[in-house]
Amino acid sequence: MNQRLLLVIVSSILGLLAAGAYTARIQNLHNEISELTERVEVVTTNRNLPAGISLQASDLRIEPRLEKELSARTISAEELDLILGQRVFHPVPSGEVLLWTDLSEGPRLRKPSEKIPDDFRAIALPADETHTLVHFISPGDDVDIVWTDFADKVSKIESKLIAEKVRVLGVGQKLEEWSRPQMGEEYPMSVTLLVSQKTGITILKASQTGEIHFLARGSVLFPENTSGILPPRE
Repeated sequence: MNQRLLLVIVSSILGLLAAGAYTARIQNLHNEISELTERVEVVTTNRNLPAGISLQASDLRIEPRLEKELSARTISAEELDLILGQRVFHPVPSGEVLLWTDLSEGPRLRKPSEKIPDDFRAIALPADETHTLVHFISPGDDVDIVWTDFADKVSKIESKLIAEKVRVLGVGQKLEEWSRPQMGEEYPMSVTLLVSQKTGITILKASQTGEIHFLARGSVLFPENTSGILPPRE
């Protein structure tokens, strides 16, 4: 056989082998990445749980598990607070993923009022684009509140800061940052704030004697390369 032809054949075979090895490596990397990204955090048992025990936080832990291996009855990490105090229907070994069918009661319905911590109050204000930035803010954002008094129109109109870093609890019926508005709510009719009782009364009085405006506060850090875009600090 011609030596040149033999070299071409050998080179081709080596190239095919190299391409096959590269493809296999890429597939392995893809599988590893997919396995990492397809994991979800779920509630698992921290010890052997006997039947009838009332669940405490120390009995449970949060672990990432492959989503494709989980049951629809799996209890997610976000639902942990819904099961504390419930009783286990039958023994559950340590390290097992906890299921709703392991509990004597079903999932408890969440109430919006559960988002109000002790010593805080919720106050709702009419929403509009100018005063409350209703399409700019989301639940979880913080705002400052400015009051403008128009009672005495003769004197110079002045605005006054009456509350700082007030947490937005809800925009319309939307109570979670990434949730969608409920059906039938094309435009949010209110903004709900989380305040102390004293601050709530101050805001209510201000809304009845003048106008209030929200000043939105930043919720993320700007990249360093935006220094030429941002306005100078006062």
